[in-house]
Amino acid sequence: MSVTLHGPLAVVPSRKAIDALGGEPARFVEELTALSARGMLPARVEPDRDNPGDGHLVVYASRHVAVLYPTRRQDGYSLGFARRRTFRDEDQLVTAALMLSCPAGWRAFDRVADLPRGRGAFDQPWSSQWARLRDAWRELTAASPRPGQPGGMLPPHHRRYLDLVSKVIEASRDIEVARQELAPPVPYTRLEAAREQRFSGRGVYVFQLARGQGITAGAQVQVSGQPELRGRVDRVDGREVVVRFEQTVDFQALPAQGELRVLPSDRVYKLQGETLETLADGLAANPNLLANLVDGAFAPYRPAGDARPRGPLDGSQVLAFQRAVAVPDLLLVLGPPGTGKTRTITEIVLECVARGETVLVTSHTNRAVDNVLAGLPAQVHAVRIGSESSMTAAARLRTVDSQLEAFRRDILADTRLPDLMAAFGRAEPLLRQWLDHLAERRTRTEQTGARLHATEQGLAEAISALSPELAAAGRQADVDHERARTHHTELTGRLTTLRGQLPVRERAAAGATGPARWWHGWRLARLNARLTRAATAEAAAASEWSRTATAVAALRAQFTALAAADPRCAALTADRDALNSTIAELHYDLAEAGRVILDAVHPLLSATATATAEAAPGAGSAGPSGSPPAPDDLAGWDGFHAWASEVIETVRARASLLAQWRSRIGDAEHELRHELVRYAQVVAATCVGTASSRLLTDIVFDVAIIDEAGQISTPNMLVPMVRARRSVLVGDHFQLPPFQDDDVRRWAQALPPGEDAHETRELLRASGFELLFPRLGDEQRVELTLQRRMPEVLARFVSGAFYQGRLRTSHEGGGGDPIFRSPFGMIDTSDRPARERAEQELRATEAWQQRGYVNDLEAELIAAQIARAARYFADWAVIVPYRAQAARIEAALARLLGDPAGISENIGTVDSFQGGERDLIVYGFTRSNDRGAVGFLSELRRLNVAITRAKQQLVLVGDTSTLCAATDTGFATMAGELVTYLRAHGDLRPSREIARLLADGGY
Repeated sequence: MSVTLHGPLAVVPSRKAIDALGGEPARFVEELTALSARGMLPARVEPDRDNPGDGHLVVYASRHVAVLYPTRRQDGYSLGFARRRTFRDEDQLVTAALMLSCPAGWRAFDRVADLPRGRGAFDQPWSSQWARLRDAWRELTAASPRPGQPGGMLPPHHRRYLDLVSKVIEASRDIEVARQELAPPVPYTRLEAAREQRFSGRGVYVFQLARGQGITAGAQVQVSGQPELRGRVDRVDGREVVVRFEQTVDFQALPAQGELRVLPSDRVYKLQGETLETLADGLAANPNLLANLVDGAFAPYRPAGDARPRGPLDGSQVLAFQRAVAVPDLLLVLGPPGTGKTRTITEIVLECVARGETVLVTSHTNRAVDNVLAGLPAQVHAVRIGSESSMTAAARLRTVDSQLEAFRRDILADTRLPDLMAAFGRAEPLLRQWLDHLAERRTRTEQTGARLHATEQGLAEAISALSPELAAAGRQADVDHERARTHHTELTGRLTTLRGQLPVRERAAAGATGPARWWHGWRLARLNARLTRAATAEAAAASEWSRTATAVAALRAQFTALAAADPRCAALTADRDALNSTIAELHYDLAEAGRVILDAVHPLLSATATATAEAAPGAGSAGPSGSPPAPDDLAGWDGFHAWASEVIETVRARASLLAQWRSRIGDAEHELRHELVRYAQVVAATCVGTASSRLLTDIVFDVAIIDEAGQISTPNMLVPMVRARRSVLVGDHFQLPPFQDDDVRRWAQALPPGEDAHETRELLRASGFELLFPRLGDEQRVELTLQRRMPEVLARFVSGAFYQGRLRTSHEGGGGDPIFRSPFGMIDTSDRPARERAEQELRATEAWQQRGYVNDLEAELIAAQIARAARYFADWAVIVPYRAQAARIEAALARLLGDPAGISENIGTVDSFQGGERDLIVYGFTRSNDRGAVGFLSELRRLNVAITRAKQQLVLVGDTSTLCAATDTGFATMAGELVTYLRAHGDLRPSREIARLLADGGY
């Protein structure tokens, strides 16, 4: 809609906006003037939700977007905020936009007080004309209803929910894009062609990076200094990055050494925004998804009590399984550590596949997705989507690339195809000759049959002329014989039916007792009487049929004798016999031709159907049936001829199709990728992979199973949910929350006070699972309650501290460490002087440097503990809060044990061990100070994750004096309860005692 504004428009930029515009607000205002002079300035009006009369104007220049707030006197605008224009802005403008025309132009002023009080150009007063813009926007949006929503109306609370999520997405996107623009290019040291280059019309190359950071699968990159050399990262394997360029790129055109620059991309955020639009338009696969999420309104259902898992499940797992199979919209499954979430998910997937449903398996981490895939048998057609470098070896075998490569290999190595084509080429000319012979024999048979019919008719007329009485008797004898045959056939069928009932009646009579025995005996006797009568009647009918046959034969003998005495009849008889002999010979030729044709085409039809079905699913089923029609008469031979002709054309078409597939197999990569995914029973990807994969854009699933849902933010969770008719969320909101970017968190904290700000922070802080779980009824949520991972003494503490005492245990025991007297132990460093046990803060001056905290005493104790205990435990892991501390421990253990590569796999932060388990877990708190500062340790869910990884032995290392005196009251309370529990049920030991035992080998 075009809107012409009268008079000049005044703008007062804020300091924040000036900085965003590169310190040149005047140039921006000049651009607004130039665009509006031509009536080409796009703008949107964003009314205030609580007070529709208020709001702000959003204007779109070529590179920037600015938010303008009407001044109090409505005489101009304050330019409060500006940012770079993004893809999301283009989507919004396509949805609805005003095109502003302002011949008088725009003017910039330093302060609101400087705005003129008189009239400006065209003798018009200075005015924001806000009311006019607001009315035009109302008219535009009222005339543009959203598809899928009657009149474009959404319930206000649904619209508010979508707006809040959209606000989070947009802020996250803008911050991330800005960060990407500032990221330095990544140098590469070597370049080579990738294996995909053989099968693609575009350039696909492998770049060896100088450092393994900054580039991920799916990122858009370009060779620095050469904007035309742009492509997308197919996969990342360590420092090797495979890039597929947008156009054909000659290897010689690429510098042997250079830099790759990651281009700003908001694809994931754009798809998250499109997900919200899908919800708003009522186009989600589950049309009631918004009502599920916002209103807690669900369709009624009954658990599938007839569904039986293929493997053993406990009671709560079976309940989750039976509800997940039957729930029509949404189910949440709370799975504390060790309760068999993956096993339950696998059983749900197998049952859904058995019922013919397509399943999307997704999660926060690649490990969780791969764990589900590992439990699926080979016969389940599962496709894994994502970066191969992040997958297990088994999961890589199920990727699109791996299956595509295997498919190519099988097609190209299949020697049947050339043999089939050669056999068909040799056989086709001869087959067509036999078909022509068959058609000629069939035509001659028809002609000879017509002559035979005329001859028999002439013979009958001649005999009738010689003896009308004999001819009449013959016709009557034929009628009587046919009537006797029909009557005999009917009686034979009736007798057969009665005989079939006899065994049933006999068994019923033999097994009956009491009054029923008399009843069944009477029915059996009645049946036997009917059988006797039927048998007598059938015998009489057979006798009558035999008698009429004898009469017909006698009359025909008289015909033959009469005809032999008459020259004309004798000639007709000779012609009849000769024609019968010819027809017999023709039928023999037809049968021989049919046999030869059938022997030749049947194997070709079957073999090409199999080969075509393997190469192109669905194509092999086209064509004639494998069984020809039975040629009992001339019509049957016509059908056989048509069938054989169609077979030859079908084999020719299939051979041609197979030849095309063989020649184009390398060029059909795009189509093959989509077909592999489209026909999969199970598709597995992380939530981010689901959002970024182009292979899934138009696929709707019957069910989405989202694991680790407690770690997934609402925008990411919605992406798989809108693509599935129903969803099963499996997670634990008492473990790690969604990752919260520091810049995004600071943005949320800076929001103006109000209800929206609080709910926005909640959307960022908590997962969709956590926000939903307490609001649902028992029909929509299930809690797994039996854990098998942790020793009882550890599980009891976890159950009381995090799960309100509901977690039960089935575990054989634990322990095995010769130092500790309990499977739940702790090394307390508070017995050391403050200077000896204190933490050290690392401050990074470069982006690549480590930051955080280290604690040398804890690092030494942990390294010594692992060096001794590794001989007693099959596998172990060290978990610490900071990467810098992990690096210290890794270096110390490398000196003690060697094998740095093997050691690095067993040391990491809490996030890297979510979902994993080890026999021995050593967790170091790292923080030790006299301020009670514990940093992000105050997120108690991280402690829950860390200590619940242990299968046999848990050892904590930390300064209890700092932990129990933490300034965060929630953490201090938990630390106090932990120390009390360890003293009562575990093994709390001073660090000096442990150090002495380790040094002396005191085992």
